[in-house]
Amino acid sequence: METDSEPYVRLATLRKLHEVMADIHTARSLADTLQTVADGVVNGLGYELAAVNLVRPDGHLVVAALAGDATVEAMMAGRVGSRSAWNRRLNMGEAWGDLRFISHTEGWVLDGDDVPQWRADGPEPRFEDEWHPADRLFAPLYGPGGSGSSGELIGVISVDRPRNGRRPGAWGREALQMYAFQAATAISNARLRANMQRALVRLERDQQALRASEESFRQAFEYAPSGMAIAEMGGDQHGRILRCNDALCRLLGRPAASMRRYSFSDLVHPEDISTLLRTSAEGGRAELRLGRRDGTYVWVSLRNSVVADAADGPRFLLTHVEDIEERKRRELQLAHRASHDALTGLPNSAELRSRLSARLCQRPYAAAADAAESVDAAHGQYGESAGFGEHAAFGVFGQAGLTDTPPGGHPAVYDTGGHGFGSHSARGPYDGFDHHVHTVAPADGTDDGTKGARGPLLRPRRLQVDQRPVRAQRR
Repeated sequence: METDSEPYVRLATLRKLHEVMADIHTARSLADTLQTVADGVVNGLGYELAAVNLVRPDGHLVVAALAGDATVEAMMAGRVGSRSAWNRRLNMGEAWGDLRFISHTEGWVLDGDDVPQWRADGPEPRFEDEWHPADRLFAPLYGPGGSGSSGELIGVISVDRPRNGRRPGAWGREALQMYAFQAATAISNARLRANMQRALVRLERDQQALRASEESFRQAFEYAPSGMAIAEMGGDQHGRILRCNDALCRLLGRPAASMRRYSFSDLVHPEDISTLLRTSAEGGRAELRLGRRDGTYVWVSLRNSVVADAADGPRFLLTHVEDIEERKRRELQLAHRASHDALTGLPNSAELRSRLSARLCQRPYAAAADAAESVDAAHGQYGESAGFGEHAAFGVFGQAGLTDTPPGGHPAVYDTGGHGFGSHSARGPYDGFDHHVHTVAPADGTDDGTKGARGPLLRPRRLQVDQRPVRAQRR
């Protein structure tokens, strides 16, 4: 740029300045913008050498772009200067507005610091405004918000070797300062675009991951071998099924469209309502019965997982439903085998003791007795002589205190130990076998649950299984 005195400035100079300013705002990437800024100083402002130093996230400045000398560019590009050394430069020398000029007479103290720089020696200036090779001129770049100390420093433009060999005059300083302001705006916009592009890339990557996760969940939900459902949590529609998979529909024999009209409380067995409510509130696991479309019930293992939102709290329940009907059936079979004789199918002694203990613990009151007497002895003494059948209930023993009538109305029968074998109007499926158990009460008259553990067994009875005589053996 030629030296023009105010107020006379060549129109060509203004046009050139306008062109380089327009160029820095049309660059797309941050790297292109930085290089355009350096080229604009050389092409439009009349300097042979320019460098753009950019502030890094750690605060130090890196040489991001150079123009005018390939040798200097190869020597300095990418080198880093500390922030403290740059602050020293920007606080010494002469202040030309926002510009900072350091003469060769005082700039020699900067030769040993860590800021990248080119060095050149030359003769002393012949006149006052002649440019010396060791002179330094810096144009700080401040971000939006102000200039000088009121704005954030984002970089520094270093210029050297004016083409006219003179220090810039008033117009040259003003042009460089205006250019630095436009360059700072362009660099800030380029950084913003770069950050937005990176954010968009991350957003797109996150969205792809989210879509992949949703697809994985959908496939795991739809094609799971066990039943799965998503139900509402909280509010008036708590427990209403929002979505269910094919496995749950097949298990309950209901289509997916009709399942969305129900909640789990509508499908659960009435006896298992409390278990369902407790499980829904605690997000635990429970075994209960759910109703099928045909009116039957199936045993299931139900597990709830509370899906919560970081902002809104619990949102819905993810329910896993596993068919355990077969397991329950086998458990009942094992329990039946453990409590019944494998040959006759009748309750074994352990089962009879358990039932007898439960019945004796439920008697309304006890009759006083003089001494413990076995049921077998009572049966042998009175039962046969009185004409009772083999499975008949005991009648009155003929001794005082052995019969009594509870307030309910039915006469009860007790042995001399005070244990009742009352005659009831309603007979259970195993009532006919209760008299086969020998029972002796403890000496203190308390019921400790060990009745039937002492005393002789009944006399062998003749039993028939499949119309074949079987003789019961002592155990």
